[in-house]
Order: sequence, then C-alpha cells, then structure tokens
Amino acid sequence: MNLRNIIEEIREARQQEKRKIELFLRDAPIGTLVYSKTTTKGKAYYKWYVAVRDQDGNRKRIYIPRKNRKLAHLLARKRLLKKRLADINAQLSATDAFLAKYREYSDIDALLDAPLLENLLAEEQKPSDDLAEELRKWAEEDYEQNPKHPEHKIVPTVDKIMVRSKSEAFIVMLLSTLHIPYRYECKLEIGGYDIYPDFTIRHPLTGKVYYWEHVGRLDKEDYRQDFLFKMRLYVNNGILPDHNLILTYESDGHPFDITIAQDKIREFFSCEVADLY
Repeated sequence: MNLRNIIEEIREARQQEKRKIELFLRDAPIGTLVYSKTTTKGKAYYKWYVAVRDQDGNRKRIYIPRKNRKLAHLLARKRLLKKRLADINAQLSATDAFLAKYREYSDIDALLDAPLLENLLAEEQKPSDDLAEELRKWAEEDYEQNPKHPEHKIVPTVDKIMVRSKSEAFIVMLLSTLHIPYRYECKLEIGGYDIYPDFTIRHPLTGKVYYWEHVGRLDKEDYRQDFLFKMRLYVNNGILPDHNLILTYESDGHPFDITIAQDKIREFFSCEVADLY
C-alpha cells in the first residue's frame, strides 16, 4: 500500500461520514439551538430556545420547555454535525488537491539509472564557494523550532539533536553523512499559519529549498487530520509532492522502509548513498 492508497482510504471514510451527516441534517428540526443564562444567588440557570425566522425574515426565539428536551438534543446534535461537516469538506478539498498533484514515481529515476549521465551531471554541478559558505551558515545559525511537546524528542542523532522517532534519526544520519544542509522542525509561515516541517533542506549544489515530511502515524485520527491540513497548506502555496516536497511514511501495519529514504535522497539531491552501507 502506497501513500496514494492511504489518502484514498481516508477520503472514502470522510465521504461516508459526510453522507451520514447530510442524511441526518436533511431530517433534522428547523432552526438553531441558542440559550440564555441567568444567575441567582451565585447559581447559573440556563434556558434553551430554538432560533427561527418568520415570514418577514426576522429572527425570533421560541422557548423549549423541559418536557420537550428531545428537541433540544436534536438541535444540539444538528449544530455539532454542521461544524463537523465543514471540517470534513475542508479535509476533502485537501485530499482532492493532494491526489491531483501527487505522483508515486518520478521520471527522474530513469535518468539516474544511467551512470554516464549521472557522472556528467555530477561533474557539471559544483557549488560555488559563496553558496557553500551560505549553506554552512544557514545550517549552523539559530532558528525558531517547534515548541509543541519537546518532551517527545527522545531519540538522539549523529548530529547531537533530539528527534521524535528512530525513523527521523535515520533521515538525519543520511542528510548529515551526505553533507546536505537541513533544519529540524524549523518554523515556516505559510498561508497565514505557522507550521513546522519535519525537515527543511537546502540542495547542496543549487541552494534550492525542499521540505521533507515523514508521516509516521496516519493510523491515528488526530494525526491524519493535522497531516491533511498541512498538505492543503503545502499544495495551495506551491509546495508539491515530487517537486519540492519529499514524503515518506509509516504506520503500525507499514513500518518505515529505509531504502525508500535512500531513494528519495538519490532522486532529489543526486547523491549516491550505496557506499554508506
């Protein structure tokens, strides 16, 4: 199962949930649940109302008596599911955008399998002294890191930084050994949000910026939602899979394959990794 299959499964699950919600909303009571609050002797009391519009379009509230509590429950569920439906539609937009752009394989693989062409390219592309110095400073200078859950960074790496998983530690080892400059969980302002890609990378020959996301817990619901939100930001702002976004993934049923990380390094940075092992 590849990443496309996983995203398609997530999309189908959201479509099924959307159909169930729409079915409920079709038969739900008219109006919106609202309430008023009063305080007597320090104790709060609530009254529930259904807000509707009359024939002239004016909004009015109708009191829901305690004996009609079932109506209040249905309206509360309606209010909650309408918000959930908005979230699902946003997720579906993100998955559609991702699937429209994502390619599991790249034509560059065929080029890199030709040793003569690979050697010529390697000879042709040499970083200038100025670029090499810029990249060195960029990799060494301080940057704003992800402040969330620093206690989860428990895995040491060859570069003496702590990361969140052994898979990320392996990626650090690859990048460090091949002298590819990177930053771990560096802040990126994009689409009005602050996010923290797992790795921000500079191409050692051109200086071009790439991002690497190692998707490690797609089998967890909250993680999937965060991932889809981040993917929508990436795609909507020109950061595209197999262009300037590297994706690797794993789950309980699909452990991390280190050869895939090696292939990604070779594909994006024309670095030979076979000699490392």
